[in-house]
Amino acid sequence: MMKLQRLGHVLIAVRDIAKSKAFYTRVLGFKVLEEDPEHGGVFLSIGGHGNTLDLFPCTDPAALAPADGGPTAGLGVRHTAFAVETEDDLRDAWHALEDAHVPILRAIDHVSQMSIYFHDPDGNLLEIVWERPNALELFARGRGDEDKPFSYSR
Repeated sequence: MMKLQRLGHVLIAVRDIAKSKAFYTRVLGFKVLEEDPEHGGVFLSIGGHGNTLDLFPCTDPAALAPADGGPTAGLGVRHTAFAVETEDDLRDAWHALEDAHVPILRAIDHVSQMSIYFHDPDGNLLEIVWERPNALELFARGRGDEDKPFSYSR
C-alpha cells in the first residue's frame, strides 16, 4: 500500500528565471536552497522542507511539453511530486505502481532525494519522492546531484 505524506514539490518551466526567482522569494517568501543551472535551475523551499518549488528556464515557450516531462520546452507545470516519509515507503510505492501496471518511466537517486517518475492516465508527469533526512544540509553544501538510476526488486 502506498503512503503518500504530502505534496513534495512542483517543477515549473518559466520564461525568465531571475524574474520568477525574485517573485517567489520576495513576494511569496520562498527561500533559495540551491541554484544549479547544470541540473536545471533554482530550487526553492518553504516551511523548513527541502525543495518545494523548482524553477527551470523554458527554452521554447510556444512548444508543447514533451511526453517524458522534460523541463525545457513549454511553459507551466512540468511535474508534480508527492512525498513519502521513509525509503521503505518509497519501495512500497514502487511495488504499488508495478501492481497497478503503471509503467515507471525512470527512478533516479538525486543525492538529496530519491524519485520515481510515472504518468497519470492523462499523461501528466508525476513523481513520488523520498527526501533524505539531511537534505537541507546537502543542498546547503551543493549536493553534487549525480542522477543515478535505481530500482527495487521483490
